[in-house]
Amino acid sequence: MSELTPGMHIVELDRPWIESPFLFQGFLLETAEDIQMVQDVCRWVYVDVVEEEWQEYHGHQTITPQRRTMYVEKQDMAQQLTRANRTYQSTKHQIKYLLNTAYLGQAMSLEGAKEAVKDCVERVIHNPTAILWLTRLKHQDEYTAEHSVNVCLLAIALGREMDLAPYELENLGICGLMHDIGKMKVPPEILNKPDTLNPQEFAEMARHTVYARQLLMGRSDIYPGAVDVAYSHHERLDGKGYPRGIDSSKISLFTRIVTVADAYDAMTSRRCYSEGMSSTEALKIIHRHIGSQFDEEVARKFIAMIGLYPPGYLLEMTNGEVGIILSSDPGYSLKPKVIMVLGADKQPQPERIINLANAPQDDAGEFYKAAGVYRSGSFGVNINDYLEKGLRIKGFDYQMND
Repeated sequence: MSELTPGMHIVELDRPWIESPFLFQGFLLETAEDIQMVQDVCRWVYVDVVEEEWQEYHGHQTITPQRRTMYVEKQDMAQQLTRANRTYQSTKHQIKYLLNTAYLGQAMSLEGAKEAVKDCVERVIHNPTAILWLTRLKHQDEYTAEHSVNVCLLAIALGREMDLAPYELENLGICGLMHDIGKMKVPPEILNKPDTLNPQEFAEMARHTVYARQLLMGRSDIYPGAVDVAYSHHERLDGKGYPRGIDSSKISLFTRIVTVADAYDAMTSRRCYSEGMSSTEALKIIHRHIGSQFDEEVARKFIAMIGLYPPGYLLEMTNGEVGIILSSDPGYSLKPKVIMVLGADKQPQPERIINLANAPQDDAGEFYKAAGVYRSGSFGVNINDYLEKGLRIKGFDYQMND
C-alpha cells in the first residue's frame, strides 16, 4: 500500500466494493488524499497496469531491452454517469416508440427494446449507483415512458441483489419495461384524469393489465414471462389484487419484483393528481404491506437496496445546509456522499462534494450530520435543473448531453 502513487487506477479491493465508501468500481488515484483514503480502508488493492517493452538506441551500442509499467486511466465518475445517461435516454426512446405503436394499433418491433435492456443490465451490473441515480429524473409529461424505464432499472438492480444471472436480469428488465404497455389502450381522459377515478373509470384503468396481455400474448419475439408480469403486477399475495384476484401461490418471482419496483416509482413520482411522496414514506408503505401486498424477501431486499439515503434525493444537514445525495453504499449506509448546493441560509453556494464517511466539518468546525431527506423540489432545489444545465462541481464534472 505504501507504493501507491497518483495516476494509478484501482481495479480491485481486499473486500467487496459495496462494503467500501467508494462510489464507483474502479477509480483513478489523483491526489495524496485519494491515496490516504484507500490506505485507511484497505490492507491491499489491485492496480490495473499495462507493461510494454522498449529498447534504447545509443549509436551502434546494444542495450538490453527494458520493461516499464504504465498505469491505465479508466472512466471516472463523470464518464460513468454520462454513459449511464445514454443508456437511460436510449431505453426511454425505445419504450416511447413501443407505447406509440401500441396506442396507434400498429405492429411492434421489440428488437430495439431488447438491445436497450441488455445495455441496462450491463450498466447495472457494472455500477448500479450510476444508473439508478438517473431514475430520479422525473418529468410529469413523460410519466408513462419514464416510469417504464425506472421500473425496468429498479427491477434489474433488485434482481442483481437477489443474485440472478445476467440472462435472467435481461428477461426481468423486459418484464419491467413492458409491464404498463396496456395503458396505451386506456382512454386518455381516464389515464390523465387529475381527480379521483369513479368506480367505472377505475374498472377501465384496471383493464390495462388485460390489454397488455392481449398485446403481448402469442408473440414469439418476447420473453413469455413478460406477458404474465404485465397481466399480474397488480395482483396481491392475499388475493385482493386485480384482475383475477389470485393469491401468492400463483404469483411468480419476476411479478413480485416488478410489483415492488412499480409501486415505489409510482409513489415517488409527481403525477397530474399527486405531488409524489418522499422515498422514506414510500418505503414505509412497502414495509407496512409486507406479506399482504408485497413478498417479504423481495420487499426487504428492495428497502435495503434503496436505503435511508437514496441517490438523487435532497439531504438537509443539522447546520441547515442542503445537498443532493450522490451515493449510499451499503457498507456506509448512514454516511453518503453529498453534493452541497445550499448554504445554511438556504441560498445557493458554490457546489462541492463531501463524503460523510470521512467526517467532514463545516466552516464553523462542526461535523456534518444528516437531519432529513427530501424529494426534488424541496427548498427550491430541482434536481432536474442541475442535471439539465450540466453539473460543474468540484470533484464532479458531468454534462447531460455529453
